Amino acid sequence: MIDLHSISSLPIQYDPQKEVFVLNQGVICKKHQQVNLEGLIPALLNRTLRYPEVVYKEDEEIFLCDDSDIFAANPVKYELIVLPPGLLGIEFIKSHIYYSDPSDGKHSCVVECQYGILTILIQKNKEKDEFDFDTSIKEGILIKLRKGEKVAIPTGYYYTFINTKDTAVIFSRIFKAKGIVNYDKLGREKGLGYFAIRKNARAEVVFNPRYKNVPRLSKKLPSCEEYKTEYNDMPLYQAVKKHIDYFIDILQN
Repeated sequence: MIDLHSISSLPIQYDPQKEVFVLNQGVICKKHQQVNLEGLIPALLNRTLRYPEVVYKEDEEIFLCDDSDIFAANPVKYELIVLPPGLLGIEFIKSHIYYSDPSDGKHSCVVECQYGILTILIQKNKEKDEFDFDTSIKEGILIKLRKGEKVAIPTGYYYTFINTKDTAVIFSRIFKAKGIVNYDKLGREKGLGYFAIRKNARAEVVFNPRYKNVPRLSKKLPSCEEYKTEYNDMPLYQAVKKHIDYFIDILQN
């Protein structure tokens, strides 16, 4: 069993054999969900895959019973996601692609790594004019989160979560809008401009040739000012509980 209490501040464990979160007494979870391969196909390098049927799992709208007056009455949602180790063809296991429309000073979500090493791939596209047919990327960013580290992802960026390691990655995420992208918006590009693959027993990033311009990824630390919140010094759950108005304000609807 993997004890998540020291990082999350919630009495929660993860059972890697059964691949389920164990919620101890007093913890409420409104929705247990599994993300199937079929739904992820539009985001994958190899769209002919048939296995695994279930790619990853998430528990949504988690809070302590004693905090129900805070979490049940506001739009900020707290969820836990586990990405198992493994591959989707030659790609490493990854999540859906997320996106929120640009809004100054707002963030799509705030993420906290609970266990393992979480890779976040973030992409900002260039604006198109009426004569542009191909899509160009303005900026590509790679951030790695370790246990206890957090990152606030600004709006206007596409992003996905990846597990490139041999053990599970567990992370929490807070948001007001779930933010899974409408894959029709990426229909021509067939996903993001970068794919994290295993090649010769190593992790490697390859470019998506369907984009007109794909710059090299810029590696950034979660401690960068643009990715921090004012309450990075406490567990994400506790920060939201104590400063709910702040998070309501910085998160995009």
